Amino acid sequence: MTGDATLLAGLLECSHDGILILDADFRILEANRGFQRLAGYGTAEALGRPIDLIAVEADDGANFDELRTALQASGHWAGEIRCLAKDGSPLPLSVRALRIDGGGDARHLITLANLDQIHDAERQIQQLAYYDYLTELPNRVLLSDRLEQAIAAARRGNQLVAVILLDLDHFKAVNDHYGHAIGDRLLRKLAKRLRGILRAGDTVARVPEQEAGKRQGDIVARVGGDEFVVIASALPNMDTLEDVVNRILTLTAQPCEIDGRKFTVTASLGVTVFPFDSADAETLIRHADQAMYEAKQDGRNRYHLFDAQRDQQAHTRRQLLERLRQALRNEEFVLHYQPKVNLRNGRVIGMEALLRWQHPGKGLVPPGDFLPHVEHDDLIVEIGEWVARRALRQMAAWRDLGLDLGVSVNVAARQLLRGDFVDCVRRCLADHPDLPRGRLELEILESSAIENTAHVRQVIQECEALGIRFALDDFGTGYASLTYLKEIPAEVLKIDQSFVRHILDESDDLALVEGVIGLASAFRRIVVAEGVETAEQGVLLMRLGCDLAQGYGIARPMPADQVPAWVAQFKPDPQWALWADTPWEMVDFPLLVAQYDHLKWVRRLAMHVEGSQLQLGREELNDHHQCRFGHWYYGHGMARYGELAEFRALESIHSDVHRLGPEIAELRAHGKSDEARARLRDLLTLKDRILDQLSRLQTVVAHKHPG
Repeated sequence: MTGDATLLAGLLECSHDGILILDADFRILEANRGFQRLAGYGTAEALGRPIDLIAVEADDGANFDELRTALQASGHWAGEIRCLAKDGSPLPLSVRALRIDGGGDARHLITLANLDQIHDAERQIQQLAYYDYLTELPNRVLLSDRLEQAIAAARRGNQLVAVILLDLDHFKAVNDHYGHAIGDRLLRKLAKRLRGILRAGDTVARVPEQEAGKRQGDIVARVGGDEFVVIASALPNMDTLEDVVNRILTLTAQPCEIDGRKFTVTASLGVTVFPFDSADAETLIRHADQAMYEAKQDGRNRYHLFDAQRDQQAHTRRQLLERLRQALRNEEFVLHYQPKVNLRNGRVIGMEALLRWQHPGKGLVPPGDFLPHVEHDDLIVEIGEWVARRALRQMAAWRDLGLDLGVSVNVAARQLLRGDFVDCVRRCLADHPDLPRGRLELEILESSAIENTAHVRQVIQECEALGIRFALDDFGTGYASLTYLKEIPAEVLKIDQSFVRHILDESDDLALVEGVIGLASAFRRIVVAEGVETAEQGVLLMRLGCDLAQGYGIARPMPADQVPAWVAQFKPDPQWALWADTPWEMVDFPLLVAQYDHLKWVRRLAMHVEGSQLQLGREELNDHHQCRFGHWYYGHGMARYGELAEFRALESIHSDVHRLGPEIAELRAHGKSDEARARLRDLLTLKDRILDQLSRLQTVVAHKHPG
């Protein structure tokens, strides 16, 4: 054999299809084994025989005469011929023919393939492309296509489509303990069970084409190891969806028997519903996956409905976080500084550093608009370190100008509770070795400290060794207790501004502030009042024993370059100086409370005149002995100050108040609002007389120390 002949022979034998080589008269010169397997004729039977050796089954289709004619005319032909094998069985063939001219007589190359085998292979390819090999359920590719169809139908029919993603709970334990073979069998049983979950008339995996009347949108698919997706389409309402979901949970949890052993698994379901969630097919599946993880976190064996609005909020938060990271890289953050002063001696004792975002388009953004979004992200740690470093650098710059000011910075819970927090503080301080000890103060919230009391206590102790002190910020709004104050050795307590703001007109807030100050004194802590807005609030705080304060009534936060000029020209309010050297005993605290009880009584009556419900009882309104001010006057007040003329002068004014009050309420009850307002002005005049008389009494009490 020549090399070409050997090569040709090898090609003939390697081919699975039947191959014939014909001479110019269309007689068989060569036939491979594929032809023998296909038609049943041996090589000896075929050689020298015409191609008509293979009988044609029907006369109404293509035949070998057509093939001969085409080869003689154009040199090639392709088509299908329905033939009979040697044993008479049907043999549908796909035939391709080519005339080969050259060097002598013409030759013809014929290839024959079984059409049934071709179609079977195509079906197998489609099965592999669109169906899961283990469960024979549709895979993700077919799932996406069916879901898009269901969405389109829902738009036309104004109905709902639910995407339900199911993940088996603790399925890994089955694989680990019993092996993957058992796990696969369990998955197949569950897949079969899931096929029966959809409503009657729904279509599931591998539906025959003749069942076209059933809804083609509904489907059960396997999309991962132990993850399945159910699409329930054309839902009329959410009640129907709930029925489907509950059936899935119930049927999944029923035991499966394999080799005499019963296996029980549950499932966590994530559900999203179109058009409430108006996303595309792939996004709907991803949203159902997110909801499934929520169901896992909620305890498993349950479903969780995806919240599109919350997801949008989360997306917005992610965008904001990325923008804030960019702001940190671009040095868009700035610190403003709010002074803290000693009310009694009028000195500036330090500054609190407050973060601002100098946004290129929005201007100066306050921290409340962005910091809450980073509290639970590591970005807050990076921002916190930036604040500390910038504050230390600013303190050093002020010292170069001859201004020695301490600065307090706020520390987030995530930052405080990190294991490397103290090391980070140590590195920040190392960059400024010339700064005196005690200039940096760290403010922490009660809630963050209580998360891990032992850790926070150790952090405070280690930082104190570095010359740093701690303050509990917003004290009174969290979880403070006597045990808590004992366990957290913060040197400073900062009274939250929400209490300070109303101490002049809310006796409850006044009592709370007094209580915090008392706790601070008992535990030998320094106390600072936040939110001081008026000189009168400052006076009251001094009388209660709190000398340190900050707030808009003292100064608003300002850029660092404005601080030196502000400090140089700062003058304390003259009212503070009047009380600076005046002693005040806490046994007289009820006298302060009585003042604000009276103010509250008057304010409630004024609000009633303007239309609100009267929040005073009948006796409290009419009887000057029965209001809270009256209880104090004829009780503690009479016993302690009864011999003072300034005290006795209050009784007649207070009696006039209670004669006028019921009259105003009566006018309001009869719809005479204008007359009620006119009489209210008289009541306010009496109120001012009581406050003036109380002020005289307080001055006398402070200087004479009765009893």
